[in-house]
This record gives sequence, C-alpha cells and structure tokens, in this order.
Amino acid sequence: MTPMPQTRPVSVSELDIVRDLAMQIWPKSYRASVPPDQIDSLVSQTFDLDRLEDDIMQRGHVYLVIYVGRIAVGFCSAHLESTRIWITKLCVLPDFRGFGLGKALIRAAQDYFAPAEDVVMCIHKDHDPAVNFCLRSGFKIAREIPSELGGLTDYVMHKHMPQAQMCAA
Repeated sequence: MTPMPQTRPVSVSELDIVRDLAMQIWPKSYRASVPPDQIDSLVSQTFDLDRLEDDIMQRGHVYLVIYVGRIAVGFCSAHLESTRIWITKLCVLPDFRGFGLGKALIRAAQDYFAPAEDVVMCIHKDHDPAVNFCLRSGFKIAREIPSELGGLTDYVMHKHMPQAQMCAA
C-alpha cells in the first residue's frame, strides 16, 4: 500500500530540504530552456540558503514540502499579495510526476493562504512540461514578461478560484 502524500510548511532550519530537492530537480527539468553552462550557477543562486531564508523572513513566503512516506519528493514556494497567491517555485522529482503531487502542492498553498481569489505562477515560456502542467491544472496564460533569470521569457499564468473552492479551503 502506497502511503498518502503529506504536505507541510518547512521552517528556516529545514530549508536544506528545499535546496537539496532543487539540486536534483532543476538541472534535469530546465536543461532544454537554460543553457548548460548557466544551470549550475543559476540553481546555486536561486536556492542559496540565505536567499531562501530571506524569502521567508523578509518577503513573507512559505515553503511547502510534499512527502511520500518519509521521503521529500517536491516543494513549492508561495506568498500572498492582497487576495492573490503567487507560487514562485513548484518542483517535483521526475519519478513522482504524474501522480497529482504538483496539484497537491498548489492546493496546499491555497489552503495556507485561504481565502484568496486567484493563483498566479510565472513559468518559463520554453519549459513545455511546466506550461502544459499549468494548462491542464486550469491556469490560463495571462501575458508574457521578461524572466528574472535573464535572457528568458516567462508566461504569467493565472487561475481564478471559484467561490465554492474559496469556501472549501
């Protein structure tokens, strides 16, 4: 019997879990959209423990980690701006994709910040698996913007949460 996935926020002292997952996930996931000579420095900068701590302590982010049994298999970072949830990072180990864990992380962020009216994510335009995941999850492409990662273009993807969902959260 497969254990039910469990999602929980991690504390600042546990951010190494997020960094370790990112080091496993990002190089494989972004190899098609980020030049190989840039991926290592990009991952190191994006998931620097001091930066992640600042996300929590200064920018109001929560890092949610999803576990299958005792194994951490993915995470997301989210914060609230007014009534809008911004999911800034969403990563699941490749062997655990396709089982609803990404959607479970999005729901966990919605529950954490309930009630909110909508959810927004920025996704690299050329990262087809992530774009397709968002479209299948009910997100719409709202607009294109320059990526914070430099030289790339992101889609701002938006999902309105119906009243019934907001009440259930």
